Amino acid sequence: MKMKVLYAGDACTKIGPVFVASPFNLEVKGVSHHIWGQPLIDALTADGIEVKHLTNDQAIGEFPRTEEELAEYDVVIISDCEAEVLSLYPFWVAGTPLPRTDRMRAIRNYAKNGGGLMMIGGWSSFSGRFGTGAYYDTPVEEALPVNCLKGADDRVEVPAGVKVKVLDKAHPIMQDIPWEEAPVFEGFNKIIPKEGANVIATIGDEEIESPLLVTWSYGKGRSAAFASDCSPHWAEYFQPWEYYGKFWVQAVRWLAGEEK
Repeated sequence: MKMKVLYAGDACTKIGPVFVASPFNLEVKGVSHHIWGQPLIDALTADGIEVKHLTNDQAIGEFPRTEEELAEYDVVIISDCEAEVLSLYPFWVAGTPLPRTDRMRAIRNYAKNGGGLMMIGGWSSFSGRFGTGAYYDTPVEEALPVNCLKGADDRVEVPAGVKVKVLDKAHPIMQDIPWEEAPVFEGFNKIIPKEGANVIATIGDEEIESPLLVTWSYGKGRSAAFASDCSPHWAEYFQPWEYYGKFWVQAVRWLAGEEK
């Protein structure tokens, strides 16, 4: 049976171009989605993995609301998708019924009962920009192998770039990838590994070093935190790297329990 991944985030809505013909005449000529994570989607699908992707404006209404619905997927990826997107519902849409479920708890329970969960970094992941990622003190944070910085902006911007340092080269996620040749990342989220978690790799330079990839077993499932991004701007150089796809495929297959 084909592996299935649910991937929420890493997208934006493009509005325009916008034309101001006069003080009384303003027109918008188009609305479309740009999927920042398309290379990740392409890498997984090329390996035979089925991916359902939801932009944030889709996820607030369409992301599964129960553990039973989430159980249709082997792995759930959340990236640049604020906690509010998953904890709220589209109450501004006429006729939307009040939910009788808690998606954040459903995600936690999904992982505890055997699902694979990964959070990928970005301005709206973990604590995020000005703390608006807001996963601290949530059931999703319970399932992750890291704690978020509570109420703080956890971004570390490094325009000069920082390198990856692999601590566990034998881990299935990291195998057969020449990490010493990996391009730099331009930033990351500060995350705090929990007791019992495995720090597989760090990111940094002579001034700062921080966890990059952290994993653990959670109940019957597995979860992972990747502190940098899978798309620009932090991963501007990583995304086109020839081993980019291999890394994400190995990560997803490990989360799904295929690799020990």
